[in-house]
Amino acid sequence: PLEVLIITPANRMASVGGYLPVGGSRQNEEKKKCETVEWISATAISCTVPSGVGGSLDVEVLLGQPKELYRGFGLFSYAAPTVASVTPSAGNSAGGLPVTVVGANFGTNDFEAKVYLGATPCARTLYMTDSKLVCVTPAGGGAAVSASVEVSNQHGPLLPSAFGYASPSIFGVHPQSGAIGGDTHLTITGNNFGRSAAAHPKAFVGARACK
Repeated sequence: PLEVLIITPANRMASVGGYLPVGGSRQNEEKKKCETVEWISATAISCTVPSGVGGSLDVEVLLGQPKELYRGFGLFSYAAPTVASVTPSAGNSAGGLPVTVVGANFGTNDFEAKVYLGATPCARTLYMTDSKLVCVTPAGGGAAVSASVEVSNQHGPLLPSAFGYASPSIFGVHPQSGAIGGDTHLTITGNNFGRSAAAHPKAFVGARACK
């Protein structure tokens, strides 16, 4: 009998079709049997793949008794995760806000998906369903930040302008005057300046940036 295996990076995965450990498998891989395999000809077989996630996955074929392993039958990719909306779509620059990410292809089970706002991963991503995740926002800035999801090393397309961080606001400046030659050190109080110096805030007096 024929057996066809989809080779995936190690993850917490559903055992749909079951795992099939094979001697000599590469490290950090897991193998899932196709649910049905049909012989078509000496040069073609048909395989109904199990549920899963990931891109550019190896395909292996086991044939004969005792079974011989044939590798190099090409690559298979599940549909990439996509984001349709982020709610709420705005929050403070310090992060820590739980937002609901709705989309598709997050996995029929918890495959340890990651939500990204721009290039920054969420502080925590919680799996809910194949179409819903909860992201705890990271610290950041910007009024039109994209959102995307990565599942099993497969990064989906960006949803532009999905989330906006609140604009910085100023409550006070001290001192309120200084020499025309510059070099006056100002203390600016307000909010949404970022959680740490890593936010690289910039201050301006008129149209000129502080040093």
